[in-house]
Amino acid sequence: MDSHAPSPAAQPSIPNLIAQAWRLAAQAALPGLPWLALLALMGGFYKWALSTGTGGTMLTLAALTVLFLAGVQASLMIYRAMIPGAKGAFMALMHMNLAIYLAFFFISFFVFFFVGIFGVVMLQLSGLVDLAAEGADQQIPAALAGMMSTPYGWALSIVYATGLGGLAFLALRLLLTGAATVQTGHVMVFRTWRWTKGDVLRLGAASLVTHVLPFLVGYLLNLLIISAAGTGEVAQFATGVTGLALQAPFILAGHGLAVAALRAIGPAPEIA
Repeated sequence: MDSHAPSPAAQPSIPNLIAQAWRLAAQAALPGLPWLALLALMGGFYKWALSTGTGGTMLTLAALTVLFLAGVQASLMIYRAMIPGAKGAFMALMHMNLAIYLAFFFISFFVFFFVGIFGVVMLQLSGLVDLAAEGADQQIPAALAGMMSTPYGWALSIVYATGLGGLAFLALRLLLTGAATVQTGHVMVFRTWRWTKGDVLRLGAASLVTHVLPFLVGYLLNLLIISAAGTGEVAQFATGVTGLALQAPFILAGHGLAVAALRAIGPAPEIA
């Protein structure tokens, strides 16, 4: 069965979810350390290949593939450290990740395509630039900046925020997919959709502390490192490594929230 009927007692508070997520993160930190280190190294390799162009497109794609595979393996080992008796294997988790990435790619494409078309319409209606005139492309950045303080800009901001909100909603509804895949050994994508029904606000609030905050801290710290390191080839590799290494708390706590939520609102393992 894929459905469940959670009782009120199975619904933990937001602080409880956050606390459980970070406890699980601490529990998985040591077992996951070698794989997070490998992931960071592959991140450095990918950034170096992408920024320098060494080896051309093929090397960049190879680096991206290795980075993806290292991420799947790191995720698998983290989940196994958090879930006793986990049945999931590498291939199942890889298939789940590919399905999620493809779903987000296509949905994001259509969302931002619509937002882009809407932005063009608002820019034309604002009268700040004639998009059909010669040299209009050079005036667009300044016109767009000026439009944002007008009702046309407000409308564009609302549409853009709605698109981002929809993607965030989708991510929260699918939060349990990785943990459920590793727990059951079966590829779980939209089969977990109904499990998170009614819990989006709870999960979203918890994710501010387990996802958003650690991600922003790691990102800002790496920006400081990038500004100090410069733009040389060694710096590109090093800041690619630090960029992912500083996201270790985000990765661990994100996995921790998924496992904590699965225990709270998912079905029993034997009926998942």
